[in-house]
Amino acid sequence: MLKDLLRFARHLSGRRAGLAAVFALGLGGAAVSLAMPLLGKAFVDAVASRRDFAMIPKIAAALLVLAVLDLALVTLSRRVHARLSASLLSDLRALLFERCLRGPLAALEPFRHGDLLTRFGTDLPRVQTLLVDGVLGAVQNILFLAVAAVITFSLSPSLALWSFLGLALALLATTVFRRSIEARSRRVREAMSDLSHFLSERLAALRAIRFHRTEREEQRRLATASERLNREVVGFQVLDSMSVGAPGLLLTLALAWIYLLGGRLLEAGTISLGTFVAFVLYQGRLFAPAQGLLGLVRDLQQARVSIARVTEVLGVDETAGAATAEIQAAAAVDGAIVLRDMSFAYPGKLPVFRGVNLRVERGERVGLFGASGAGKSTLVHLLFGLRRPTAGTIHIDSRPAHARRSVDDRDLLGYAGAEPFLLHATVEENLRYGNPGASRAELERAAALAEADAFIDALPDGYGTVIGGRGLALSDGQRQRLGLARLILRNPRILVLDEAFSGLDLETEARIRQQLWEAFPDCTALVISHRPVGLTDFDRVVFLHAGHLAAVSAQELGRRLLPGRSTDGIAAVAGTRCDVG
Repeated sequence: MLKDLLRFARHLSGRRAGLAAVFALGLGGAAVSLAMPLLGKAFVDAVASRRDFAMIPKIAAALLVLAVLDLALVTLSRRVHARLSASLLSDLRALLFERCLRGPLAALEPFRHGDLLTRFGTDLPRVQTLLVDGVLGAVQNILFLAVAAVITFSLSPSLALWSFLGLALALLATTVFRRSIEARSRRVREAMSDLSHFLSERLAALRAIRFHRTEREEQRRLATASERLNREVVGFQVLDSMSVGAPGLLLTLALAWIYLLGGRLLEAGTISLGTFVAFVLYQGRLFAPAQGLLGLVRDLQQARVSIARVTEVLGVDETAGAATAEIQAAAAVDGAIVLRDMSFAYPGKLPVFRGVNLRVERGERVGLFGASGAGKSTLVHLLFGLRRPTAGTIHIDSRPAHARRSVDDRDLLGYAGAEPFLLHATVEENLRYGNPGASRAELERAAALAEADAFIDALPDGYGTVIGGRGLALSDGQRQRLGLARLILRNPRILVLDEAFSGLDLETEARIRQQLWEAFPDCTALVISHRPVGLTDFDRVVFLHAGHLAAVSAQELGRRLLPGRSTDGIAAVAGTRCDVG
């Protein structure tokens, strides 16, 4: 756990000033707290022993000064602490989010959305608390106890010995619950993940639930998930209460024994009344740091689970050296898209591609067709570096596809698919996604080229209309036209259109295609589809089947995609531009 914790602790390196400030303010507060019992001793000695009532106003004034100082230190400390904690938590969220954005899909796909959300919402705050409060709290509490030990031993060695023996027994009792706390914490996290995933998945499928009339079944599933979480939380709270109560009981027993023993020392005249009062007040002060150390032990027990869960997503740190070497070695590869002997297989499954070779020159338009399940979407993942080939290479504009992770490359590859990613935001904000600096004129031009301007103007607030999450209030064709308009606004050098026209009628598709080619005459395009239409738009047509790519004619493409049907209509549409070589 300590090794994994060091991975997060490096984010404290730039916050030394904040940590030092919190530490210094904590020490100041501890000093004030330690000084207050001495005022109690002075009061008892002055009034009860010497009958010096003139000291009372001075002691009261000193007590008031210490109280004001304590308030100021606590307020300032909490402010600095809150800023430090919030900043650190933001960094940890950014670290985990970056891993989700850039990490290998194969490592992230096993996690459900709910599992990832609970890591952001529950586990990261526990890691942050351990880093800030755990480190500082442990040092402060140990220093407090060390100073208190010196003072209490100077007041009465025998009473101090019993006091710290009780503290040691309380810490030992806390460790007894370690395994149970960890196991219960893990079960609570799993139940929270299940419920979070259930809500995330169902809220994104409200239309489908109503289509299938499964509202009652989903209510029952929610009740089951909620009941499981409630059961685990209640069990954890009972166990946590026992882990807190048992050590607290030992501390109280130690205090009771100190009262008995102190009473005998007073009766024998071994210690004065002021000394005993001061010792009892210090004993009360020991409860806070003692409970802090006990709480730290419990936090460590629970944080072990959180650290393991976050580290599970972060995985092993990736090195940039190999990627840099590959980029430099790839300089001789020319062409917009080049696949050389590329093979790919998902773990434990048959290969999707076997020794595929393809070269798309700059400015060339290639149509890639294949039946559903042939591997078209996987090919898109490989082109954008979301997955790596198991053999061979893929280069985009002379660089390995998987090395293309910088925002500087945003104008190279552009993508539009069958299901555009739409935010719960205005139409304009969705169109600007990926190109926030575009002008309004460029925005409207892109919408017009994608034939989205008419339905946008008909919306209640036009470009300012808020569309729901995933754009479910729009039709499939409207969502696809927004996706195409966003792609046009990006103005990339290479267009990848993955079933981007599947929700459009053929006439609308043909018009948008023509407008797209006229607007970007020199742009490289790879159009992926399962429908053999618009073939005259391409310089070449290739067919994906059984893990291989082959150049085909329009007639042959029709026979492969539409077996048993006439291909005359396809040939008529295709014309003569298809390169069968």
